[in-house]
Amino acid sequence: MNASDPGRPVRTAPSAASVLGKVPPNSRQAEQSVLGCVMSGEIPLAIATATLKPEDFYSPDHRMVFDAVCALAIGQKPVDIITVSDYLESRNQLDRCGGLGYISSLPDMAPVVAHVDSYVDIVRQKAILRRLLTTMDEIRGLCYDDSDNADRLLDLSAKRIFDIRENRDQSGFSSMREIIAQTINDIHKIRSGEMQERSVKTGYATLDRVLGGMNKGSLIIVAARPSMGKTALALNIVQKTSLVHRVPCAVFSLEMSKEEVASRMLSVQARMNSRHIRTGQLTQPDWERLADVVKVLSSAPIYVDDRSGTTVLEIQSRCRQLKLEGKLGLVVIDYMQLMSGGSRRNENRQQEISDISRSLKIMAKDLDVPGIAISQLSRANMHRENKKPMLSDLRDSGSIEQDADVVMFLHRPSYYETNPEALETEVAEVIIAKNRQGETRTVNIGWQGQYTMFFDLPEGQAHPDPFDGI
Repeated sequence: MNASDPGRPVRTAPSAASVLGKVPPNSRQAEQSVLGCVMSGEIPLAIATATLKPEDFYSPDHRMVFDAVCALAIGQKPVDIITVSDYLESRNQLDRCGGLGYISSLPDMAPVVAHVDSYVDIVRQKAILRRLLTTMDEIRGLCYDDSDNADRLLDLSAKRIFDIRENRDQSGFSSMREIIAQTINDIHKIRSGEMQERSVKTGYATLDRVLGGMNKGSLIIVAARPSMGKTALALNIVQKTSLVHRVPCAVFSLEMSKEEVASRMLSVQARMNSRHIRTGQLTQPDWERLADVVKVLSSAPIYVDDRSGTTVLEIQSRCRQLKLEGKLGLVVIDYMQLMSGGSRRNENRQQEISDISRSLKIMAKDLDVPGIAISQLSRANMHRENKKPMLSDLRDSGSIEQDADVVMFLHRPSYYETNPEALETEVAEVIIAKNRQGETRTVNIGWQGQYTMFFDLPEGQAHPDPFDGI
């Protein structure tokens, strides 16, 4: 019951818990305190609206009041007893919220305005518990209805709980008002340094200028013929991103062992011949140099999984765990054609790759991180005079092109020369054939095969300069 109207019944949201005779977790006092605080000053208003949504309130009348508060705040209008009451009255909601008397009493129900953080947290925690109860009821029902697909239900359960942990709206729809408000809020936080940009840098200046970085939620395909260096480029990006920008990276290496991945990174970081590292042909100065590099690489937030035959479902589950631990900012998969779709249906490989690419895109979006998937190319370019790859060369499935936000081909012209000159360094082309957020063009970068390393070329230079370090 409302404090200002003892005779008015409290309306509550229906829930599976209430059906079982239990009242879902809620704190009416905390909700009243939050509403009272937001009408008492700009600072508590900013704190509450940045954390809570109307649906986080258990009481329907409180939801309507907080919705009015949010609408006024977005419209840059003052938020107080009069403005909130007027807003509700204009929508014929004031009487349903207890009338002017109840709205006027809310500021007096906030014990200490400065403690708004605590009141907000109580409301948020109760809302999470209610969502968790609802989710568990849904999962329980699905376990009876779809009992033959345990793996799918397990992943669905993990995803639902992950979404609750990320405080995502389960309703599916968001109004344009909410979306614009969140966008403006994010822009402000990025500008003030409270929030990171929506993109992750590759570490290659020219590439980042064209792509605008790797957008969170995007699927980036890096494709090339064998021996072009596509794995090297992906690992170089991981190395630069994790060491320079401290972005945690998950690498799923389905072809190379984790020891081989580490060996390649040591070669790049120390600028030592990769073959010498693999065979142990190192001098005493080499060992000393390697020891210094080990200290640097050991601190990098890089996590490698080298299990073969990994399915999309397994990758999703492991990535969600890293995300919950705050250890995920980029996912790299080497490579798509070695993945298993995990389907029991008797489908051809092309359909399986289609399912994999679609699932990887959904995973990147759900996890809100960029995903790099390495892909093979067909032999089609080998029969052309111009060996530069095209989108039609993507192997196994045309849906890879459709699902990807960015498709980059790696091409080294000297590889196809009849009598190639033995060069310590050469120019490689990164052909951006698809870019959903910007232009498509070719970016030249340097390649040093002995280190399995790509590097930036100075602007306007046709030939690479010596690598000057990460």
